[in-house]
Amino acid sequence: MKTMIETARLICFAVTTAMASPMSAQTWTAPVVLSTGGQGWEAAAAIDGNGNSLALWDEITTQSQLWSRSKANGASWGAVTDVSPALETTSVFPAVQITPGGFATAVWTDESGVWTADQPSASAWESPRLLIPGASNPIFVMNSQGEAAIAWTVGGGPRSTTGSVMAILRPAGRAWSAQQVVANGPHIIADQAGIGDSGAVVVTWETYTAVCKRYGCSQTSYVLHASRQNAGSGTWVDSGSLLGPDLDAHSARVALDSAGRAILLALSSSGTYISATQGNSGGAWSKFNTAVNPQGSVIISALASDDAGQVTLVYESIAFPNSQVLAVNSSISNNTWSSPAVLSGSDTSVGQVFFAVAPNGTALVIWLSSSGTPAIHAITRAAATATWSAPASISGPGSEISPEAAAVESSGNAVVIYSGYDASSVHTEYATNYQP
Repeated sequence: MKTMIETARLICFAVTTAMASPMSAQTWTAPVVLSTGGQGWEAAAAIDGNGNSLALWDEITTQSQLWSRSKANGASWGAVTDVSPALETTSVFPAVQITPGGFATAVWTDESGVWTADQPSASAWESPRLLIPGASNPIFVMNSQGEAAIAWTVGGGPRSTTGSVMAILRPAGRAWSAQQVVANGPHIIADQAGIGDSGAVVVTWETYTAVCKRYGCSQTSYVLHASRQNAGSGTWVDSGSLLGPDLDAHSARVALDSAGRAILLALSSSGTYISATQGNSGGAWSKFNTAVNPQGSVIISALASDDAGQVTLVYESIAFPNSQVLAVNSSISNNTWSSPAVLSGSDTSVGQVFFAVAPNGTALVIWLSSSGTPAIHAITRAAATATWSAPASISGPGSEISPEAAAVESSGNAVVIYSGYDASSVHTEYATNYQP
């Protein structure tokens, strides 16, 4: 039985070293300070198809507010803009997505619920809106057309008697839908969501059983489902049981290509990460194949597909006292995975891995290297089948640094935000950009 959901598992297997192409550290700009006048926390970043960057973070002065700055490609970062009124919490966890054409949507939370605001291309932020009163832990996804979805769980905890996985959808250029029920159950939780450029949305979720006593609850018998709604259908179609009942949660992730084909990655009862695929109109999921065969510790960073269905899984592999960043590749068409490749070069102590992919497969991976003096390291690739660059150190000022956000667009322009304490012990957000 299990009392919490984890993404780490025992893993030990043979790996190969990723072929590296040269990348000069000079292609990354010197880090600049984003947050000013207070404490900057919890950053998010996005970059459009013209290489224009957008940053969002929680700025704590006499109150907590969501602030933003933008940067045109080749220019300096602009002035600070207020995105939200005073926030009713210190845990905002903003997320921001942007289309290649520059239409951005931000989602964040406070004690009132889930908020959102849009920034049309070359325009100011529109007024924020309380989108889902009382909700928390939103799962926000958006495609390159601006179609978006948010999934969340209502109730469904171990002491609950009722619960639901909920969602709202937004067609490109239109308003958000009313709240929709994806699934119901006494003990239920949403795992993740994905959206393709076809507008298809898939939400992975699990039911479980719970036994509660005075001092706590034990949870077991997790059953994995995936529900899908195709664009314009207005109907969620449940896959039925895909895995389980199993002792632990499956922590399933999902990614879609531009045609709406989907791939699902989940943790099996044996501790192996396995994957299944689904066609572009939905229907039955394929048999599961092994993606990563564990026997040591793994922390998943992200699963992503490009428009053509080329899939990459990036994760941290831990064999105490050492750790590395690894990746495996597949395609939705064949669901056959490559051997793991080491992305982190000679780094032997890594953590806080971020992975971002553009629609054409251009990608960026960053991590905190603690092998010597702590530094943020980054690698890029020009396409899904291209070689990865050599790691570059991209951080500058700040102590106790930590990566917070990364984004990349199809031409290879990228933005990274990290945090650290400045010389006056103020928690500060820093940004650096990459131009290929």
